[in-house]
Amino acid sequence: MDKVNFYIDGFNIYHAIDRLNNNKLKWINYYDLCKSLLKDNEIINKVYYFSAYAFWKPYSQNNHYIFIQALKYFNVEVVLGNFKKKSKNLIINDNNGNIIKYNYEYHEEKESDVNIAIYLVRDACKRNCDKAILLSGDSDLVPAIKMAKEENADLKVGVVVPPNVQASSLKNISDFDIKLLKIDISSFLLPNSIKLETGHTITCPKDWQ
Repeated sequence: MDKVNFYIDGFNIYHAIDRLNNNKLKWINYYDLCKSLLKDNEIINKVYYFSAYAFWKPYSQNNHYIFIQALKYFNVEVVLGNFKKKSKNLIINDNNGNIIKYNYEYHEEKESDVNIAIYLVRDACKRNCDKAILLSGDSDLVPAIKMAKEENADLKVGVVVPPNVQASSLKNISDFDIKLLKIDISSFLLPNSIKLETGHTITCPKDWQ
């Protein structure tokens, strides 16, 4: 049986789902979705989920934490990066011709792209899998795919592209691509309630139900 590794770009998929205006789809069972993409002669070796906590948004962070615990229960290996606070200066002209300077802070997600690249290239070099499938529409991952294929000519690399995302550069470099549709996501949702071996229960966040 051929071993398949999956690399899920958490925020890239999340924002694509968010644009569908259906919060229920955020409670996605990535393991079962990945399993549905296998061929008869393939088995899952690893499912990696890459993301980071938005620490400055406590409510969103809590929802994300609950979701990650649910993913772990279903054998998804979570790799966390972080957000970095940054600032930017803006200079604008008001209606009276006056120059106004603004300084605003924002947060930029760090490490996920790098982590995906590292895990992908590592698995290619060590021949940890026969096929690698990335769930992402981020063109920044093109160099990582190129390197993985250079280091392991036998490795097949595919991409699963989120809804309403083009990702032409990813498609061009990959051996195959699959378009993830809204109906695909709705077919693979986590149970509303998950009882852990510890006796604790994970419940889908109310605004995702």
